[in-house]
Amino acid sequence: MNTIKLFLKAHTYWLVFGLIVLFFICLHIPGVRLPYHQDEYKWPMYANPTLDSAGAIPHPPLTEFLYRIIGGKIGLDNFRFIPFFFGVLNIFLVFYLAKTIFNKKTALFAVLLFAVSFYSLLASLMVDVDGAVMPFFFLLSLIGYYKLKEVDFDVRKSIQWLFVLGLGVLGGFLIKVVFVIPIAVLAIDFAIEKSMFSDKKKVMKVLASGVVGVCILVLILVLAKFVFPFFKLDYAIKYWEHFINFGNRNWFQILIQVIKSILYLSPLLLLPVFFIHKELFKKTRPLCMFLVFEIIFYLVLFDFSSGALDRYFQFMIIPLCIISAGIISEMFELEESRRNKEFILLGSLVAFILLLLVFIPHFVPALHPKSAWLSRIVGFKWNFLYPFSGGSGPMGFYVSFLFMSLSWIISVGLIILGFFKPTLRKMSLLMLIPIGIIYNLVFSEEYLFGKINGSAPMLLTSSVEYIKNNPNITSVVVYNDNGGYEIQKLGKYSRRLYADPAFENGYKDFFKTFSGHVLYINVPRIDPNSFYSQYLNSCKNIFERDDQYVSAIVYDCQNIKNKK
Repeated sequence: MNTIKLFLKAHTYWLVFGLIVLFFICLHIPGVRLPYHQDEYKWPMYANPTLDSAGAIPHPPLTEFLYRIIGGKIGLDNFRFIPFFFGVLNIFLVFYLAKTIFNKKTALFAVLLFAVSFYSLLASLMVDVDGAVMPFFFLLSLIGYYKLKEVDFDVRKSIQWLFVLGLGVLGGFLIKVVFVIPIAVLAIDFAIEKSMFSDKKKVMKVLASGVVGVCILVLILVLAKFVFPFFKLDYAIKYWEHFINFGNRNWFQILIQVIKSILYLSPLLLLPVFFIHKELFKKTRPLCMFLVFEIIFYLVLFDFSSGALDRYFQFMIIPLCIISAGIISEMFELEESRRNKEFILLGSLVAFILLLLVFIPHFVPALHPKSAWLSRIVGFKWNFLYPFSGGSGPMGFYVSFLFMSLSWIISVGLIILGFFKPTLRKMSLLMLIPIGIIYNLVFSEEYLFGKINGSAPMLLTSSVEYIKNNPNITSVVVYNDNGGYEIQKLGKYSRRLYADPAFENGYKDFFKTFSGHVLYINVPRIDPNSFYSQYLNSCKNIFERDDQYVSAIVYDCQNIKNKK
């Protein structure tokens, strides 16, 4: 018995780490077979050996190699295993990086944040490279850089870490051009470490090195054609043209995407950063600079209003997990262990009350008009469901706006209290932890299972089965592309339907001659007073299934008498 106690005491850190990794894996496994959504199903189409799609991906060649070659071997319906595999690697790298920057205790906090974060779950299952693949190379680069930093960049003492740094930089850049952001961050941090901004001569040397570095990166892309014959550099350059727009940006869409990313990040990852101090900033300077550069790149330098900003901002998960872990770990170093339990229990009580709110009756507003959302928010009628979906997933799911808003208000209040009263900072963070954990678990549950508000993926399964077995259904319009991949596999896909008022005239013309069926999984819901609802109501409802607040309906629109 004593031997077991001694063993557990000696290996406590590794046992805790193992349990966190096990939790991470178990949380992700139910999501590896979730349906592909919108842009996600382009990847299995690119990898389909029966289609001539080589060079169709407008990114450096390693991205296409990963999904077309490797993805093709694991099966077109198993692509989520690729980001999941990198996500598992990333949790080990996060631990190692945090241990390198701080210590093992902080590393445990970092991987705990990484494991419990819904945004991390989403990123590690999204069929793309922004959420898990690029962060893998980012982590390799950071680990190599910090290890070289330990020996004052004496390559002779740590040649292996120079290799790790080079592998991370080269691999990341060959995955996506935006990897220039972490490359620039590491280069600038190196210049700061070596005091290269202290006089004009050194500044000129930095600028000259920067120009040489850019030329090397361009040369790598040019030479990549000889290693990966399918890579089309001209196509990749042309792809970037539509992001260069300094005039008419859709700032409202940018704002919506930023807010969604903040909601995904959760109070647990984002708010502790406001307690950062000079010493911790110095340790995590590359991570902090990366966050700033990322925001400038996506919100200022280029126009990504037509893209999926919530996907691009997944890159922020890594630095926020490590920075927040450093701050939380410091607070646990303080004394008053008895008060620690009291504060955590108090936070747990608040989190439990917030959790109860998700089970009260909620209203489900339509996606349009936006004024209906605003009127409910301004009128404090917050018991409504907010839909989450995106161009690269996930397939839609609902979360209570009342639960989200109160979680954020209470969490921000705690941080403000700790910010102006440093003696209360520990209390603020300890109470924030259980609130943040419950917040993330509610998001994860709805994304994976939808037991509270309904599961669109579950309803899709029964809808696809009905369409498959009905020979009269040959042409299906798919609302919001919910199930677009599955309907295409049946060979019955007509087009997708976005019920946006801006597209109304185009759809009116289309539906005048359309004779087929519509699959409507109502996340998000269509405005009942819109043209789209009027059209669907004129069709015949031949199939319907409900799950909580979500419905799946197949409309027969073949014999509409009055097509307008």
